[in-house]
Amino acid sequence: MFGLDPGRTRSLNLSQNSLVGSIPESFSQLKDIESLDLSFNKLYGPIPTPLTGLINSLAVFNVSYNNLSGSIPQGKQFNTFGENSYLGNPLLCGPLTNRSCDTDNWKEPDEEILINDKANIDAVAFYWSLGVTYVTVLVGIFVFICFDSPWRQGWFHLVDAFVRLVQNTCT
Repeated sequence: MFGLDPGRTRSLNLSQNSLVGSIPESFSQLKDIESLDLSFNKLYGPIPTPLTGLINSLAVFNVSYNNLSGSIPQGKQFNTFGENSYLGNPLLCGPLTNRSCDTDNWKEPDEEILINDKANIDAVAFYWSLGVTYVTVLVGIFVFICFDSPWRQGWFHLVDAFVRLVQNTCT
């Protein structure tokens, strides 16, 4: 378990580490932990029920923006955490997510739909960044040409040489 001393660890912040897999049940051995932050990773699966045993001093618990699924454990310390602790987990259900855990009404989204949504978001980001880069380059060239500098003279010399080359090949 990451080489942690269960009796001494007070705070564990593993957010934004690109962790992949399920939340280890061995975290339930950290009996004196006050803060456990696993947000912004790639964790999946249910939140382990043994974590509800961390009743002594757990004041902060954050698993937001992962890919966790199933129902949020209830009882003991887990009843004190707000909905911000679970944001960005579309497959979690329970009172804090406004999604019912009733198996008749709730179904997991198809994996293909989730992948396509992510691909669409990446395509939009790509086109925006491409457009911004294009405009930046055009503005840079315009500014470059407006100022009298040796670079400007070299640019116009290069363009003139290209025009002459094209004229000579066409005649």
